[in-house]
Amino acid sequence: MREDSPNPTSSTVSIGDAARALNLSEKSLRRLADRGDIPSTRTAGGHRRFTLPAVRAALGTIAHTGLTHRGEADWTGDVDLVDLDEAIVWSRIATALSLDPKSEGTRIMNYAFTEMLNNAIDHSGGGQAMVRVWSAPDQLAFEIQDDGVGAYLRLRDGLGLVSVLDAAAELTKGKRTTWPERHTGEGIFFTSKAVTEFRLSANGIRLTIDNQRDDYALGASAVTEGTRVEAALDLPPTTTLREVFQEFTDDDLRFSRSRPRIELFGTGLSFVSRSEARRVLADMTDFDDIDIDFTGVDDVGQGFVDELFRVWPSQNTGVQLHPLNMNDAVAFMVRRGIGVRGKGSLPPDAESG
Repeated sequence: MREDSPNPTSSTVSIGDAARALNLSEKSLRRLADRGDIPSTRTAGGHRRFTLPAVRAALGTIAHTGLTHRGEADWTGDVDLVDLDEAIVWSRIATALSLDPKSEGTRIMNYAFTEMLNNAIDHSGGGQAMVRVWSAPDQLAFEIQDDGVGAYLRLRDGLGLVSVLDAAAELTKGKRTTWPERHTGEGIFFTSKAVTEFRLSANGIRLTIDNQRDDYALGASAVTEGTRVEAALDLPPTTTLREVFQEFTDDDLRFSRSRPRIELFGTGLSFVSRSEARRVLADMTDFDDIDIDFTGVDDVGQGFVDELFRVWPSQNTGVQLHPLNMNDAVAFMVRRGIGVRGKGSLPPDAESG
């Protein structure tokens, strides 16, 4: 139902006219206005009115510490998720923005965008998503915001995890999905590796993966309803999509290598318990090689090391663990823990720094 004012003015438009002009749904406009993200006024009868230049400016500069700070998006639209074909949406965007289908940047963003929109279609439980895309000579970027239950809550409940924070950490493993019949759980993992910077915000938390700085960050987010996915790719890209897949697949192109970040699996910088170690490697038996990244970890306990590098490998023969980026204290405990028991092994490529 349109909320038209009985006395429209030349400077403001109704919500229906604004929705058509901006290629957004009335529902999205109401949500943005209710949150204060875009300006609006009301008539004496209570109908919303919008000033299009002001709304366009606000849409380009919504303050959510996003990855995309390029002003107004070059393509904006609402999509109905039911029976949606993500490839058709990308084709429409690529045509509108004259993206070169043969360029590596377009190939990477085609993969990333369609994977993330497909996640919203199949997993969000929502009905709509708002899409924004930025295209510049030095960067391609997109944002997809759906109105579903939130990615971390969905994963927490689907995998039987304790908290949404646990769900965020699980996503960094790969092969984690609540619908194994339809999904491999690889989409978010490979997308987050292929772009320059990736961010997934939902259920009050935000996971950011910055590949330029080789950094992960987990923090609070203002996104409490639905899921917001943001991805930015600097141009020209420093890697190809094929190289990204090759890093984590074997000769048969099977997703065989993972790289969990230890610091995401706890609330501090010290990891001492066996239960923490079990969480890190939960459901990782499908991989042949697992890089255990200790970046940001100050120290580890004997029980944690023993569980991680002796007990788990003894129960899962054939899976190689490779500790990376250890400080001296962590490296000492890892080497000591393995050496004392004599049954574990520290691969020759183990790194400390």
